[in-house]
This record gives sequence, structure tokens and C-alpha cells, in this order.
Amino acid sequence: MIRLDVNGTTHSLDVEGEMPLLWVLRDVLNLRGTKYGCGIGQCGACTVHFGGRAVRSCQTPVAAADGAQITTIEGLSADGTHPVQLAWAEIDVPPNPSRNGEVKLRLQGALLGSLSDSQTR
Repeated sequence: MIRLDVNGTTHSLDVEGEMPLLWVLRDVLNLRGTKYGCGIGQCGACTVHFGGRAVRSCQTPVAAADGAQITTIEGLSADGTHPVQLAWAEIDVPPNPSRNGEVKLRLQGALLGSLSDSQTR
């Protein structure tokens, strides 16, 4: 069993430890904001915050995240009112261009650094 805290919710998952975190988030937990881009960790589309660091979820085995706190784009605010989510909707960014994740996570990183933990959930 793998235990993850994703966006403030704890999940106990019966998945293979070598399964990429990206596919656990998207296919098991149905969190579709984290995207598949290149599959080799270069484009940034799959980036999530993991223990306060930006990591490429396509290259991270879920076993490496066991017990970790993970924040995805959905976790910034449940109602979509976080500044990054609003900006993303306002400029009508397509759902999966290869550079979306990198831009999004740079914005998130800047904002997460300036917000309290309760404001990022």
C-alpha cells in the first residue's frame, strides 16, 4: 500500500511502486490538471509540488512519494479561484501544450512561497 497526501486528502493506494506518480494522479485519483507532455521529464507539463519542491511526476515512481504531501494545480483552490487557476482560464490556455506545466509551476512556486499553507488548499 502506498500512502499519499494529495491536495490535503490522504489516499491509501494499492498500486505498483514503480508506477509513475503522473499516472497515479491522472488515472487512479482522476486529477487531470497534471499533464503528460514528453514523458522524459523535459517539458514540465507533469510538474507537481512534492514536499515543497517542483518535481516531474512522469519520472517519479509513486513509491518515492509514499507518505509525501503533493500539491497539483487542482489543490491550489477547490473552487478554481487561486490566481494561477484564474490566470490560466483567463488567457484560455489549451489543455496540454508542452510548456504549460513549466510555466504553471513557476507561477505556482512564486505564489506558494508568498502564501500561507491554508491559502494554497
